Amino acid sequence: MSITKSIDPKQRIQILDILRGFALLGIIFNNMEYFSGYDYMPFAALKQVTNFQLDEKLYSFLDIIITAKFFTLFSILFAVGFYIQYNKRKEDSVNFLKTYRRRIFFLLIIGLIHSLIWSGDILFLYAIVAMILILFRKAKPRNLIRWSVFFLILPFLFDFALFFFPQVPEANVTVNPVTLAHTSYPDMTPAAVIKTFQQGSFVEVFNLNIHNLVWKWLGYVPSGRLFTFFGIFLLGYYLASIEFFTKKNNCKSLLISSFLIGIVAAISAKVLGGSMFKFPSTPSNSIYKLLLIISQISLCLFYITSILEIVKIPAGKKTLNYLIPLGRMSLSNYLLQTIFMIIVFYNFGFGLIGKIGLFQTMGIVTLFLALQIIFSNIWLKHFRFGPLEWVWRSFTYKKWIEIR
Repeated sequence: MSITKSIDPKQRIQILDILRGFALLGIIFNNMEYFSGYDYMPFAALKQVTNFQLDEKLYSFLDIIITAKFFTLFSILFAVGFYIQYNKRKEDSVNFLKTYRRRIFFLLIIGLIHSLIWSGDILFLYAIVAMILILFRKAKPRNLIRWSVFFLILPFLFDFALFFFPQVPEANVTVNPVTLAHTSYPDMTPAAVIKTFQQGSFVEVFNLNIHNLVWKWLGYVPSGRLFTFFGIFLLGYYLASIEFFTKKNNCKSLLISSFLIGIVAAISAKVLGGSMFKFPSTPSNSIYKLLLIISQISLCLFYITSILEIVKIPAGKKTLNYLIPLGRMSLSNYLLQTIFMIIVFYNFGFGLIGKIGLFQTMGIVTLFLALQIIFSNIWLKHFRFGPLEWVWRSFTYKKWIEIR
């Protein structure tokens, strides 16, 4: 039986690689809040190591423009990639799907290993969702967008249905403000979490990561993120099916409207306040969750349309082209970000976790991103694929792909 051929790098759509590279820029700024310990630090402790008021303003700003938006962009692009691969080989769909499932299986393994050292891994979830996305490969565009909207709003339909059942009154518990942090767990205080990261052995930090990973997946139930995640994948598949990324469309109207809707929704959610993990949800909290999803999708579309407009300008395209190698090596660079963060912040590395503020962390991350862009551009002048992309492809196609 024939093995499906790998896509030659020269056949790739450059705008998608630019967007992947751009997504990686936002993802590391999203993750740095956790790796640096800023999210886990009790507020009282933060005030001792940083300019708390200034860092909190930066934290709120990043929450509005970055949190979840770049993971959304990465998810959309993953679905776009599947659409392109499938449509190039749908005349031999049986062999293609067999190869693609093997490709996703190895991504699942990579994601599983990655999640054991970093609870914020997204690859494992991508692999699961990608297997389901295969079932929608033949859907027409109008049905794709309908299914996308359905899965995006499904968590709120569940919330609405639960409103008709008696609510358990919340206990009136006085919380010690010293224990408060941006991220906390029901079974572990923020002080205990940050202490383990700062002083724990490799095994203790590993166990804490598993603890955080378990709570992350448990949090998918009240947040409904598994459904919204799939809705985002379907949105990406829909955008690819209408050739949104390849047609020379005027995106200015969508750019403006998506920005206004996204910013208004994000700020409104910030003002309203709430939690993605409250269960059962209240009407006010459900509105908060809905506003977050609206801002997440809208600002992601704003970033996409902004890039599409910028590349129409010669100077803009020349500048953004430096992101192409970063995007072509997205798997290697994504995992390299984790390795870098662990070395810099964990106690068996430089041990900076909980010792510097958000502005200092952003400076370190910005410098690392510049080095990643330089490294990616140099690497792809000598090799066809990134190192992990090469290994992944070789396992997928059951032979060692020529890397040069």
